[in-house]
Amino acid sequence: MNNSKLIQVLKTFSARELKLFRDFTRSPVYNKNKNVISLFDILKKYHPDFDSSKIGNETVYKKLFPGENYDYFKLKNIASDLLSVCKEFLKFLSFSENEHLNNKFLLEQYRDRDLDRLYEQLYKNYTDNLEKIKVKDEFYYSKMAEMTNELKSFVSPKKPNSDFELFQTELEYEINLSLIKILDLYSTMLHEIKQNNYSYDLKMFDEVMEYLSRNNENTVPILQMYYYIILLQTKKDEKIFLKLKEFFKNNFENMDHYHKYMYFLHMSGFCAEMYNFECRTDYMKEHFYLSKDNFDKGTITMGKILYMDFLNHVKIAVRVNEYEWAENYIEKFKDRLSEERESTLDFCNGVIEYSKGNRLKALDLFSRTSFPNYIIKLQVKLLMLRIFYEEGFYDQALAAIDSFRHFLSRENSIKENYRESFSDFLKITGELIRLKLSVNNHDISSDLKRLKAETEKSTQNQFGIKLWLFEMIRNFK
Repeated sequence: MNNSKLIQVLKTFSARELKLFRDFTRSPVYNKNKNVISLFDILKKYHPDFDSSKIGNETVYKKLFPGENYDYFKLKNIASDLLSVCKEFLKFLSFSENEHLNNKFLLEQYRDRDLDRLYEQLYKNYTDNLEKIKVKDEFYYSKMAEMTNELKSFVSPKKPNSDFELFQTELEYEINLSLIKILDLYSTMLHEIKQNNYSYDLKMFDEVMEYLSRNNENTVPILQMYYYIILLQTKKDEKIFLKLKEFFKNNFENMDHYHKYMYFLHMSGFCAEMYNFECRTDYMKEHFYLSKDNFDKGTITMGKILYMDFLNHVKIAVRVNEYEWAENYIEKFKDRLSEERESTLDFCNGVIEYSKGNRLKALDLFSRTSFPNYIIKLQVKLLMLRIFYEEGFYDQALAAIDSFRHFLSRENSIKENYRESFSDFLKITGELIRLKLSVNNHDISSDLKRLKAETEKSTQNQFGIKLWLFEMIRNFK
């Protein structure tokens, strides 16, 4: 019983839920088996840890049936029945806490039973409350569309060929609902196309954007925000960035937590593009302020934190020497990392140490990491190669370059333009090392001038590689 499905479910119950479930098991509507109640009463004493040494099958059976010989199948059947009651309880819990479903199904019952006065009173009270909701998001429009459809079902049999405006009202709700969900999907898919080199078929994209271009000023704030986000992703226009920034500031209270999170995600994505593709450093501070604002407003997480998001916030802060903020972020959110916790913390601390000039300490931290994602693996390789070069560990640097080339050749997920850029980086770094090791006492200014020109031709500054090469060439000794 130690690792059974029943115990896995019971472990998730809070103290309050456990108390409610006790009453639930005693309700004859859901359970009439006294042995199921007894089994729960035995197990609840071990909540929340359910120590495996104390809830073995035979131990539990003896407490359930004192004096009887152990019967595995008898216990298994009772445990299975208790698990079924658990499932019913979870459904009950979810339904009882969902005001909309409660009202929706109650309205259906009133309508089917011709309880018109009760129906009209409940419909008015509930929809009046919905109208007071400040954040008009997809959940609001979904509820209002369902309520309008419900009212149509109530009115039509009583007054056929009337209340035609309900169709128009429902359509407006459905359009807003659909557009919010579609634009959210478009913006995420566009982000993934750039981030992970994944190809999508953005069906109806042009038609939807054309519709919004004609009607954007009359749409709801969340739709306007996503319209600007997608324009920013596709046009990369700084004026749109500033317009979106101002729009969000003025409409912050009209957004829910999720859409605020998505705003910061996509605005940060634009700043990252300016740095990675345009080699611009003027958005670095803006990038950090987005993280800081996101942090200050309490919208920087959506529960558990993906390790790639975690380390990105740290890198953004370190890039502008905001070490205290980065360390505060790590300390506050390290327990919310969803996976790769130790590697992520080593990477983040390594980035901080490297930026502070503690290269050997950083090298040790980077060497401890082990990430499944190729993007983070690539960053670790870049950072370690940079440290080898800066510390004068040229043999290790050349070996790292060779290893890096093999990695680029076998990793199919890397975009071709990225692959070319990283290959250029490795080639130029290798030539810098050979100049360092050269025994010929000749003027190397022409070599450095050529390498600088080659660096300028490179189209990418992913993870700062182009800026780093400029710095190494400028400070070459």
